[in-house]
Amino acid sequence: MEIWVDPEGNEDDDSYTKVRNKRQAEQYEYTPTKTRCPLLLVADYRFYQEMGGSNTKTTINYLISLIDRVHKIYNDTTWQDRQEQDGFKGMGFVIKKIVVHNKPTKVRGNEEHYNMMREKWDVRTLLEVFSRYNELDNVCLGHLFTHQTFDAANSTVLGLAYIASPRPYSHGGICSLKYFKNGYTLYLNSGLSSSRNHYGQRVITREADLVTAHEFGHNWGSEHDPDIPECSPSASQGGSYLMYTYSVSGYDINNKRFSPCSLRSIRKVLLAKSGRCFSEPQESFCGNLRVEADEECDAGLLGTEDNDACCDKNCKLRRNQGAVCSDKNSPCCQNCQFMPGQMKCRDAQPATCEQESRCTGASSECPRSLAMTDGTPCLERGQCRRGKCMPYCETQGLQSCMCDIIADACKRCCRMNLNDTCFPVDPQDILPDGTPCIQGFCNKGMCEKTIQDVVERFWDIIEDININKVLVFLRDNIVGTVILVTAIIWIPASCVVSYVDRRRRNAQEASDKWRNSNQFYRDDNRRVININISRQRPPTAAHLHTTGPL
Repeated sequence: MEIWVDPEGNEDDDSYTKVRNKRQAEQYEYTPTKTRCPLLLVADYRFYQEMGGSNTKTTINYLISLIDRVHKIYNDTTWQDRQEQDGFKGMGFVIKKIVVHNKPTKVRGNEEHYNMMREKWDVRTLLEVFSRYNELDNVCLGHLFTHQTFDAANSTVLGLAYIASPRPYSHGGICSLKYFKNGYTLYLNSGLSSSRNHYGQRVITREADLVTAHEFGHNWGSEHDPDIPECSPSASQGGSYLMYTYSVSGYDINNKRFSPCSLRSIRKVLLAKSGRCFSEPQESFCGNLRVEADEECDAGLLGTEDNDACCDKNCKLRRNQGAVCSDKNSPCCQNCQFMPGQMKCRDAQPATCEQESRCTGASSECPRSLAMTDGTPCLERGQCRRGKCMPYCETQGLQSCMCDIIADACKRCCRMNLNDTCFPVDPQDILPDGTPCIQGFCNKGMCEKTIQDVVERFWDIIEDININKVLVFLRDNIVGTVILVTAIIWIPASCVVSYVDRRRRNAQEASDKWRNSNQFYRDDNRRVININISRQRPPTAAHLHTTGPL
C-alpha cells in the first residue's frame, strides 16, 4: 500500500485517518495460514534411561503425549494485543522428527556433543553445543530433553531457550537465521528442558508440561512476565501465568495460560516470522515416528529411507513380508509380530493410580491399565478415587492452591473456592523439597527465591534493555536502589549549586575590587555616558486645548 503525503503538510486529516485506521485494521485482521511449528524432539541417553525406562518406544510415546498437551495450550490461545480485539488462534506444533539416543555419543579429543558422557554440564554450554546440530536447520524449533541437574547462580534451572525477536532478520527463537561463532554454525531456534530438578527429583508430568510450554514461550518471543497486576496476578485473581519468572504449580487457572504481556510479545513475533518456517496443518506427516491419520506405522528416518523391517517409506506395514505391527510404534510388538501374552508393557504408576499392564498376545497395543483400589495413597498426599489421583485438599472437599504469603509458602494450602484466599491446612504439613512455591522452590520448609530458567539472547544490546527487568532488579536491591537514586539526584544538584555559588562569589569579589580601587585606566576620562532625556514636543494647533472662546 502506498500513502502519498503532501510535502506542504496540507493532507486531508480525515483521509489520512481513514488510511491509517484501514492499515491498522488490515494488520490486525491478518490471520496466518501457516499455523504449525514443525518440531525436532531429541532425547539424550539420560532421558532415555530415566524417563523412558531404557525403552525407545516408551520414550517416544512420552514425548508425543507431552507435545500433545503443550500443543493444546498453544492451539487454544488467542494471540491479541487487547481483549477488545479478536486476534487469531489455532497456532501450534507438529512433530517432524524424533531422535532418541539409547547410549552416550563417543567423541574424539576435545570434541563436544550434547549426548556425550559428561558428569556435569553447564546449561548454557549444553544449549550451545546442541545448537550445532545441523538437523535444526530444517525445522521451526528443536528441543533437547535431558535428565540432569543444572547449577546456576540464584536459580534452579529446569530449562533454557533462545528468545525470539519480532525483527525479521534477528537471531534466536522460531525461524532463526544461522549464527556463526568460533568456527561453528549455530542454529538458535533451539531450547532444552530437564526432567530432574535441583534436588535430584524427577519432575511430575504436570510440571514437565509447564516447563516445556514455558521454554517454547521464550522461543516464540515471550520474556518472563513482569511483576505487575495485569501480568502477575495473585492467587485470588487466577494466579500466575505460564511465563511467570518462578515455577507455577499448575493448580491455578492462569498457570496454563499466557498473560496479556506474553500475548502481545508473541503476537508480534508470529506476524513477523511464522510465514517463514511454519507449515500448513496436515493430517499426517510420514517420518516423525508418530502414527497419524491413514498411516499404519511410522518408523521415522529408517522408514523414510526404506530401511525398516516392519514399515515402508509410505508408512504402511510390510504385510507381504509377514509384518503385522511395527516395533517402533507399538509396545507389544517385537520383530514385527505380536509379543506373547503376559509380557509386561507398562509399569505400575502409583502417582497416577494405574496398575501395571501386560500384553494380550493378540494385539500390538498395551492394554489400558486398571485403576488402583480407591484409597490407595498417591501424589501429594492424595488418594486414588475411580482411577484418578485426588490431591489432599480435594479429598477434604476443598481446592488445592499455593499460598502466596512467604511464611506459608512451603506449607500445604487449600481454599474453599477458586477465588478465595489460600490457607495452610491443620495440622501443618510441610511440602517436600523441590516443590514449587511462590518465588522458587521449597527447601527444608523454606521457599528459596530462585528462578526456574534463564533466557539466551542474541539481540542487539539496545533490544536487551527491558524496563520490567530493571524494576525487578531495583526492587530486589532496595538499599542499593536508595543509594543510587540519591546519588543520581544529589550529585547533579550539588554541582549546580556549587556552580551558582562560585559565579556569585566571583562577581562579588570583582565588585568589591572595583569599589575599593583608586586606579583609573587611561581611557576612563574618555568614557562618554549618554543620558537620553525625553523632550516634550511643542503642541500643534490640532492639540491645543482651549478653556474659553477665542
